[in-house]
Amino acid sequence: MILNFKKPKLILLILISFCIITKAFPIQDQNIESGKAAAMANASVTLTDIWSIYHNQAGLGHLKNISIGAFHQSGFIKEQNIQGIAFALPTKTGTIGASYSYYGFSQYNEMQAGLAFGRSFSKYFSIGLQLNYLHTQIAGIYGTANSINFEIGILSQPIDNLFIGAHVYNPTHSKMGEEEIPTVFNLGVSYLFSEKVLFAVGTEKDLNQEAIFKAGIDYKLIDFISLQAGISTNPTKYSFGIGFHYERIIAHVGFVNHQTLGYTPSFTLSYGF
Repeated sequence: MILNFKKPKLILLILISFCIITKAFPIQDQNIESGKAAAMANASVTLTDIWSIYHNQAGLGHLKNISIGAFHQSGFIKEQNIQGIAFALPTKTGTIGASYSYYGFSQYNEMQAGLAFGRSFSKYFSIGLQLNYLHTQIAGIYGTANSINFEIGILSQPIDNLFIGAHVYNPTHSKMGEEEIPTVFNLGVSYLFSEKVLFAVGTEKDLNQEAIFKAGIDYKLIDFISLQAGISTNPTKYSFGIGFHYERIIAHVGFVNHQTLGYTPSFTLSYGF
């Protein structure tokens, strides 16, 4: 058989399929990025919006309005796309959130459903917790696997305009089938220089991988438009994006540039009631 090297996407899909087959249940990839987070190189552990349900649930404690949102995160091929929805309901005791995300295609897919709670004790400190149900399906003889894990985060504002966030995913080292799900730590700091400029830095550490360092900036160009940019390491990735704000409708699109594989976009749309 002669491979057609004019179809690199097909070859990449074959390689991905081979990796899937050699592991009965591959590890769930938890790098879900909202449009704004993707544009800021995922330096998002201190951000406070509905997408905190994916980045740091402590941020949910700062929400004032009922919010819903949907996102689409493109992979290098369509079989790697991720789609999801989120919902947040502020109450007197804290914010209740729910999320659902889906990755893959008919022959291989992963699903995660989460139930979260975030509470702000003051403007200086908040905490969040999320319980996740995970499901992986592989066509053929490999079947399915299920797992439950949780994640926890904190967010602090020790002085005005300075924010410190920490988050850990899967601290109990839960497994998917026989494979370990990653335990990932995120630590970040951001500073609001003015009403227009937010600068964020952070580090991400998977216990089985090298640390990733990342930095991002969010700049409010005019009332309805904001711009974002960022950079991260291991491997080096550059990112940028734009946000649109109209009353309670917020849309963001972010692009991440991999030096070898090119650009991948992420899009989010949310509404606050």
